[in-house]
Amino acid sequence: MKKIMMILVLCLLLLVGCGVVPEIPIPNEPTYRALLIGVGRYENGWTLPSPKDNVGRLTSLLLDCKFGEEEIEFDTIKQLVNFNATKENILNSILSVFANADDNDVSYFYYMGHGGLLNNVPIITPTDCGNSLGIVITVHELEEYLSMIAGTKVVFLETCHAGNFINKGKGIPKFKEHSLDLLNKEGYQVLASSKGTEYTWDNTGGSYFCKHLIEGCRYLTADINKDRVVDLSELYEYIKLNVTIQTVQIHPDGSTFPIVEEY
Repeated sequence: MKKIMMILVLCLLLLVGCGVVPEIPIPNEPTYRALLIGVGRYENGWTLPSPKDNVGRLTSLLLDCKFGEEEIEFDTIKQLVNFNATKENILNSILSVFANADDNDVSYFYYMGHGGLLNNVPIITPTDCGNSLGIVITVHELEEYLSMIAGTKVVFLETCHAGNFINKGKGIPKFKEHSLDLLNKEGYQVLASSKGTEYTWDNTGGSYFCKHLIEGCRYLTADINKDRVVDLSELYEYIKLNVTIQTVQIHPDGSTFPIVEEY
């Protein structure tokens, strides 16, 4: 990129000497943004040990990331944890954090908390869900809001039966009314923590999925081909190798989209 810019500058100087000043387009570098959500405390008394700490560790990881020759850093990283992670705040934050994204930008979305199926529809649960699950975020609602974001959406879902969000390993009937409202579409790069038929496990020492996701990215541990980039498939393979209590899922299969680069 730097060599190309130098050549363009030299051409400009030559043309200025000839009395011609051309318009040189400014390269549209991608902007990276992240919304990280961890619901470990619920208004109804439910708890999980790791979500808040996971959000903190992922924030630390992303703050160290630099992309491309220009070493682009994350422009925005927003956290929503515990009682702040209400349904309203989650959905509004998707719209506000990624509001200015264009087709060249990359938007990271992480959720850890309780989730599963409600009336055969995949859901995640905000802190204000209530004992009767009166307030949830369905896959249809999540996709509706994420689909408003231009560019590439990198989604890490850490919840029970997470594979259902990308139609991986689900043991439920096909969706009828909302058959297309999953996250297995063009424009999405997704890692789900477990098959649609599996639980996702947490413990006091840290959740299995997020722990190895961070390990695979930090110091480029998951960089199988040694190109100084950890892409989605390499991260998937690393987590799958190290987490056997549940089965990580990926969309799209074989993706080489870069998740972290040398830093």
